[in-house]
Amino acid sequence: MKRSRVAIIGAGPAGCVAALALHKLGHEVEVYEKGRFPRYRVGESLLPGTLSILNRLGLQEKIDAADFVKKPSATFLWGQDQSPWTFSFATPKTAPWVFGHAIQVKREKFDKLLLDEVRARGVSVHEGTTVTDVDTSAPDRVSLTMRQGDAVRVVESHFVIDAGGVGSPLARQLKVRRYDEFYKSFAVWSYFKRKEPFDGDLKGTTYSITFEDGWAWMIPLKGDVYSVGLVVDRSKSSEVKERGPERFYRETLAKATRAMEILGDAEIIDEIRIVHDWSYDSERFSADRYFLCGDAACFTDPLFSQGVHLATQSGVSAASAIDRITRNEDEAEAVHQWYNRSYRDTYEQYHEFLASFYTFASFTEPESEFWLKRRISESHDDRLSHKQWFNSLVQDATENLTAPVTDFRDRASTMIAIGRHQRKELSDEFSENELNVARVRWVSDLTKQLNRITRLKWTGDKILLKRYYKVEPLSFRLEQKWVLTNENGLDMIKYPVEEEHREIFQIVTKEAVSYKSLIRQLNDTGKQEVSSQIVIRLMEAGLLTGYDKNDNRVFIQDRLRFDGVGDEYEI
Repeated sequence: MKRSRVAIIGAGPAGCVAALALHKLGHEVEVYEKGRFPRYRVGESLLPGTLSILNRLGLQEKIDAADFVKKPSATFLWGQDQSPWTFSFATPKTAPWVFGHAIQVKREKFDKLLLDEVRARGVSVHEGTTVTDVDTSAPDRVSLTMRQGDAVRVVESHFVIDAGGVGSPLARQLKVRRYDEFYKSFAVWSYFKRKEPFDGDLKGTTYSITFEDGWAWMIPLKGDVYSVGLVVDRSKSSEVKERGPERFYRETLAKATRAMEILGDAEIIDEIRIVHDWSYDSERFSADRYFLCGDAACFTDPLFSQGVHLATQSGVSAASAIDRITRNEDEAEAVHQWYNRSYRDTYEQYHEFLASFYTFASFTEPESEFWLKRRISESHDDRLSHKQWFNSLVQDATENLTAPVTDFRDRASTMIAIGRHQRKELSDEFSENELNVARVRWVSDLTKQLNRITRLKWTGDKILLKRYYKVEPLSFRLEQKWVLTNENGLDMIKYPVEEEHREIFQIVTKEAVSYKSLIRQLNDTGKQEVSSQIVIRLMEAGLLTGYDKNDNRVFIQDRLRFDGVGDEYEI
């Protein structure tokens, strides 16, 4: 078997997961970290998909032993005078690595646990080592210049993964970072001593709470500690300078009355911290012999706690990509195309999800600079012109003769309705089971709409298969699969298919095929668990359109997608 030497910059979750995956795949790895562990980091709230990755990397026993706070959900007091709603993580355990909960962690302990495991498996780790330059000009190797104390040395490897966070040396050197004009915010936060206020299904949940100037996060950590942060518009930075961080924090937090109700008389037990660098992505995430992962590549917004998951998922993807290129050098360009697309798709998925919830809240909170700036309200918004999801939204709204902002707000409204509590205030009487009625109603309404379809139309003249890559869930190898596409390049990459499935869809181009008939045929090929999802995804991708018995188009509202929750993990 061919092996590669891989240098990893940064020993956070992205770097450690990449190292563990590469080691599992049989490659030589060295990790270079400028700091020394344990070290402080914010970003304490995780998603179930991260646990799934760590489970498959063999860390379950150590995660359990660390006794982190169990996180069953995320709960939102989202919009003035709105009832609470909960985004539950409950899901069928369709595989041993599918989780219906996440964890709340102190990053000092969590990150050190990962790094200790990297060392324990024989990977060389160099702390206190700053990478100052990365030379990617050679076609078959990369050279890293690094400083450790007064000593400077150069090392060579076949590939480099930059997981160096916001201060990524390679992203800065390549000048590929693009700051987002939509999420122009900053965060100020500290920690309170506060015993968990609930014993029932809200125990361990993360709270996100809107108020006039922005929103607050509240994360319960081990030892009766709450992380409490405020996300406000960047224009408020002048007030921080005038009043000082502590006064600004206390006075702004006081405006978040529903957060203060949860905190009660809790006292601050730590310093006030601020982070200004915010939402950004990269023109490209990989090329030649380098890969950007985690915060080195992109960051959206902390509202749904997706930062660590995006880091760990990209770490696995980069490791799988390097392994594939090592074994199949002629596929290098195709593998980079896969990495860039899959990473950007996930990033944009989060970006769209967050923007929808900001838009919803902007209509319920008092008008303020923060909320007015975060409302999607026009067909032309220069801040979002390079976002594929926004361009698709505008196109869909034009075709459906609806206003983009109305359609977009409704997507968030639908999800909020599914998780809406039966009580106006937070209560220990809340049960996750009380959300089942709304879930069943939503599924029933969607099924009725789909069953109205008596004729499906394929976009284009041809139904084709094309090669795409998927990461195998247990081996972490990147394998080639077939996905559906047309002659114009429209495709649906979520669910791999085979020739027999293409032939089923080919019938759509020749005769009237109803939704029910198509589902039956897909079920007969063994796709029972995902047949309806395949059709829905094809409709969302613009490849299928449905019509009822009167030949009127049947519109199916696009769903807000959020990777890392449920049982459809991308990695």
